Amino acid sequence: MADSTQATTGLSLIRSGVSLQLFGLLWGMIVQLTPFPRLALTAHIQLMVEGSMILGAGLLIRQPKLLKLSTLESSIVWWGLAFVWITMLAECTNAFWGTNQILPIAAAAAGAKGAVPWQEQIMTITHVLPSVGLIGSFAVLVLAVFRGEDTKKTK
Repeated sequence: MADSTQATTGLSLIRSGVSLQLFGLLWGMIVQLTPFPRLALTAHIQLMVEGSMILGAGLLIRQPKLLKLSTLESSIVWWGLAFVWITMLAECTNAFWGTNQILPIAAAAAGAKGAVPWQEQIMTITHVLPSVGLIGSFAVLVLAVFRGEDTKKTK
């Protein structure tokens, strides 16, 4: 059962990764149309990077000789990486809001002076909570890679 779940998780992540990249390419065409184009460019770059990261994780998970994930581990990885969509949508929205608390360096480069408190809070929540999921996902993947079958054979 775990192998089937792992294969399904991997395929789902591959689809998510390439979809993020397509969204990033399309978003790149409207960067200059936003009130804060530098923040829009940040979102575009992040969409491409996160899409590549998720695509890579999906491809890794589809290699059962490299790692084996339990059903629980597959769920942790999938949910942790799925939450990236929330962060990316928030970053695109921020190109219109101009918040400056959670991404102060990008905001300074964009000339963003900050937004209303609820917008700042949304940006904080959509960056902090998903980052916990990302850390959990990659912790599971690192542990799984190091306990993989090929690693055991070389000892």
